[in-house]
Amino acid sequence: MTIDAVEEASEYTFRNADPQGSRQLTLLADILDEHTIKVLASIGTGIGWRCLDIGPGAGTVTRWIAGQVGPTGRVTALDLDPRHIDTAAGNVTVLQGDVRTVDLPPHGYDLIHARLVLLHLTERALVLDRLAGALKPGGLLVVSDWDCTDRNWLLHAGSAEAAAAYDAFQDAILSILTEHGADLGWARTVPLAMRAAGLVDVSTVVHNRLWAGGTAGNLLHVSNSYQLQDELLGRGMTVEQLDLLREAMQDPRTLAYSYWMFTTVGRRARP
Repeated sequence: MTIDAVEEASEYTFRNADPQGSRQLTLLADILDEHTIKVLASIGTGIGWRCLDIGPGAGTVTRWIAGQVGPTGRVTALDLDPRHIDTAAGNVTVLQGDVRTVDLPPHGYDLIHARLVLLHLTERALVLDRLAGALKPGGLLVVSDWDCTDRNWLLHAGSAEAAAAYDAFQDAILSILTEHGADLGWARTVPLAMRAAGLVDVSTVVHNRLWAGGTAGNLLHVSNSYQLQDELLGRGMTVEQLDLLREAMQDPRTLAYSYWMFTTVGRRARP
């Protein structure tokens, strides 16, 4: 099956154009950038590299990569809706497009980075093949996605009612993601997909941390609850439960882990 034949099979759940879009992307950067940058720094992102950042959101990682590759390097930031990307860096090109169908130059990139993109696409394995083919020999593909299959995230809430609202929210939002084409366990299998695409030296780092109420990891749930409110209510949540969830996620007594982030790196073999 070609990507063109299935390009309507999945739909990204969240929208940058939503009133919560900018807030959501800022929170994701606060939650994930330290981990992402640590991985990218460990692989030695180099001066003069040609790089592709897919689904860059607020563009914070794009800007970091741009700083690493220097004025002789180039970073392309590819997004369906790039409205929140800061284009101030002179070595950054912002490209509006769909990773499933946009033209990718063969052997064009030293580094391709995709965070929280492929898990949403039913065409994820085909897309990963496309990305592998767009790497230069020796080039690196870095894929980061959340695994949402472990349900033991909430450590403490202020009341049993708040804990129940949190559980109802997780049930509903994960159902929404799955209906839109997401694979909640894809992140764990990315190493196998990279090997199947012919990449070598495949390795994975798994990241998580505990967040208190009022900090980014829990405030993300608040933002998502507003962005997806109609769909959440359509899956049986009540307005009262949403109010309880939002209060709990801003209550310092609340302690909850983020989803497990699996970041996998693979290299295109040299001839």
